[in-house]
Amino acid sequence: MKKSLLSIFKNNSYTFFWDYRWFITIFVVAVICDAITTIHFMLKDGIEAEVHLIIKYISRFLGPVAGPVTGAVGKILGGIVVGIFLRRFAAYIFMTASIISFWAAWYNLWGYKIYKPILLDWIPW
Repeated sequence: MKKSLLSIFKNNSYTFFWDYRWFITIFVVAVICDAITTIHFMLKDGIEAEVHLIIKYISRFLGPVAGPVTGAVGKILGGIVVGIFLRRFAAYIFMTASIISFWAAWYNLWGYKIYKPILLDWIPW
């Protein structure tokens, strides 16, 4: 018998927040740090300095403060939904996303002065 997505979500969500509370906390803090540093550089350098296309477009519509905040809320909700669906891998998902978000926050404040990732050369400006 095939399970529906809703039943998978319900089954995986029982005790999810309690079992993964520390991973979720670290993930939320990391995303908030990324959003705060994104707001900081957008107010200083403008929205066009943003590399993440979705955050850039949201910020064009909502502004340099509400755009990153909306993006952060979306990232947090999306990460939690994916974590619930893929509960066996939730710790890995949250830790990977946390490392990337903390790196992005660091890069927004100081990293851009040190180096430019090769990946940024592939983005058509």
